[in-house]
Formats: sequence, structure tokens, C-alpha cells
Amino acid sequence: MDEKIDVVDQTSDLPEFILHHILSFLPRKEATKICLLSKKWNFVWSSFPILDFDQALGKGYIMPDMSPDNQERVEKFVNNVDTSLSRFHQHNLKMQKFELHMTLVDFKLASLVDKWIELAFEHDAQEIGFQVLTEKNSWYTFPRTIFVAKSTNGCKLEQPCTRSAVKFYSLQKLVLGYICVNEEIIQDIIRCCPFITDFSIIGCHGLKNLEISKLPKLCKVVVVPLEQQVENIKVEAANLQHFSFTYSRQRQCSLDITACQNLKELYLTDLSITDQNLHFNISRFPHLETLEVSGCIMLERVKISAQRLRMLTFEACEKLLELEIDSPNLSSFKFLSLENVFPTIVPKNAPCPFELTIVLDNLIDTLWFLKLREFLVMSNQRKVLKLIVICDEVSDELYTMIQIIKICGKSNKVVCLSGCIL
Repeated sequence: MDEKIDVVDQTSDLPEFILHHILSFLPRKEATKICLLSKKWNFVWSSFPILDFDQALGKGYIMPDMSPDNQERVEKFVNNVDTSLSRFHQHNLKMQKFELHMTLVDFKLASLVDKWIELAFEHDAQEIGFQVLTEKNSWYTFPRTIFVAKSTNGCKLEQPCTRSAVKFYSLQKLVLGYICVNEEIIQDIIRCCPFITDFSIIGCHGLKNLEISKLPKLCKVVVVPLEQQVENIKVEAANLQHFSFTYSRQRQCSLDITACQNLKELYLTDLSITDQNLHFNISRFPHLETLEVSGCIMLERVKISAQRLRMLTFEACEKLLELEIDSPNLSSFKFLSLENVFPTIVPKNAPCPFELTIVLDNLIDTLWFLKLREFLVMSNQRKVLKLIVICDEVSDELYTMIQIIKICGKSNKVVCLSGCIL
């Protein structure tokens, strides 16, 4: 027992920044228990600059529930957030990170959420992320009052954000999730937070035209629009290295990121992009190292020519007929087909092994099989094929085809689902 007390005392004597570093590895629920160890730990916890509040405790979406039991849980969560932030504010400390994931079951609490977000900005947080889910057809709106300048006596001045207004130079990472934002709010953020390096807009409502520019340190942008409301996206960032965009197969969106010539990683999902548009974009990114294209059903004949490309992935591009690859530094190529679709793949200059995953049912024909077999035996390109067969019973024809495919290469694998036996 004495030895344990000595260890605690020795730990408590460590510098505060080291104790903060120790706390950063613990879930918030576990970290709160440490403040009970001693007065020193209690003070360390109250000044801990990482404030992460997740109402769902990492379990995802919480459905709005007005039952008495849930009201009590919500009240407890709200009190915890409010007390923690108020205590942090009283110490007048600088915040490193603020995360808020919650479901707003009562819009009477919206003013509290406004206050919490304002405190995160006012305390110079380097990272701010919040996802505020609501009932269907209702949205929590980002508070523009954050960007209204304050007078020296603390009163807000009723004027819009201008070049001379309040600035948040510390903010580097911002994640907006499932809230209402419009073009004016985005421009306020850009003007008042000029040093953002990582900007994500996920499931947000109210945007039709998204333009991101004048952020000289911006390195990463992630955009996942809600209900495909966005019609135009334009990003101008000379130092951008990562861009990820998920949209809808049914609607088209004008995408212009060609000014980002230092881009290294590009992820496009469910985007109605044409062959010509994809070729044009890739040609503008001479430093591109990673390209992932998923669910882009308008693509038919694609030529990938990127000298520095190292990782290439194509998934579920249902209408793809031909894919030509000219990338001498490629180290990974993965292809996934979900609908018995197998395009002609031409490895013009691609030194890496090909990893192919094809989901099959019993409806494949001989022509499809011959096309696959021809690809497997062509050239000295190493290929790893994985067939996923989804059916209750494999037909004799499919069984014969699969056995021949196995013979074509030792690396080929067949995975059977839904009870079929090979």
C-alpha cells in the first residue's frame, strides 16, 4: 500500500504539461476519475486543454427522445459540458482542442451550444469539431455572433466580420458536422480564421455554392454534402495536399480544384464525373501520390497517367469498360467490382501487383469468364484475385469457371457467402 502511495506522489510531482500529456491518452470518462487522486490531479484535470464531449460515447447517432429517463441523461450531459467549460473559462486558459458530439433534443438548449462554441473560439482552440444532430427537418445553425468584434468592455459591437474585426489565428483544424451553414458563414470562417490547415464539412445543410480560398496554410479539405444540395465547389489553395469529396450518383456537381497543384491525395466517391473531367483534373496534379475513385458510375474509359502516383484504387465504378494505367512508381493497385463487371485493364506502365476483388452471383456468362481468364494469363504482371460468390447454390457452369480461375494463379482466392459450397 505504501509503495502505491509513493508512486502516486511521484507522478503528481511531474510537470503539469507531462501530466496533461498522460491524460491525453485516456478516454474522458476514465480521465475524470483521476482528479479524485489528489488536489494536484484535480487542478491538472481542471486545466486540461483537451475538452472532448461525446453524448453517444462513440456509439454514433442518438435519436431524439423526450422520455423522462432520456431527459435526465441529456440534462446530466449538458451540465457536465457547461460546468467543465465554465471552470476552464474562469482559469482563463488556452484551449488545445474542443470536440462536441451531441443530439439536440430541445432547441431551448441551442443558446447553450452557442455559448460553448463561442468559448472554444475565444480560448484560442487549435482544433474545433462539433456535430450537433437534430430531429428531421430541423437544424442547429452555426452562431455568426462568434465573428462579431467585441469592445474593450466586453460588449459586442453590432457589425459584420471585416478585415479589421476579430481574428482567431490559433485555429488550425475545424470540423462542421450536421448543422446549418451557408455561404456567408463559410466566408466568415475563412476571413476570421486565416491559418486553418484542416477543414471538414460533413452532412451540413444550407450550402449550394462552396468556395474555399485565401487560406494559405490549408492542407486538407473533406466535403460530404447532405442530401446533395451543393451545386458548385471551388477550392483554391496552393498548399492543399488532401482533398476528399463524396456526393451523389444521381446529381451532378461542378467541381473545380485545379488550382491546387500541390495536391498529393485525391478521394472521389459517388461523384458523377466524366472520363474527360477526371483526366483533366489528374493532369493538373503533378505531385499526386494517392488516387481513390469509388462509385463514379459515369466513368467508362479511363487513362491514368501520373508519374508520382503510388496508390491507386477503383471501386464500384459499374460502367467502367477500360482502365489504362501509366504510373511507373505505382506500389499498390486495388480494384473492386460489385456487379459482375470486369473492365479491360491495361497495365501500360505499372510495376506493382494487382489486387482484384470481384463480387459474383450465378448470372455471369462465358464471355465474362473468358475476359477474366485472358487478363489473368496476360503479361508477367503479378495478380491477386479474390472472388466473393453470393448465392445459395453454385451452378455447375460457375463451379467449373471458378476451378479454372484457381488453376490460373496460386494467389487467387474464392470466398463463398450465403451457404454455397465449393
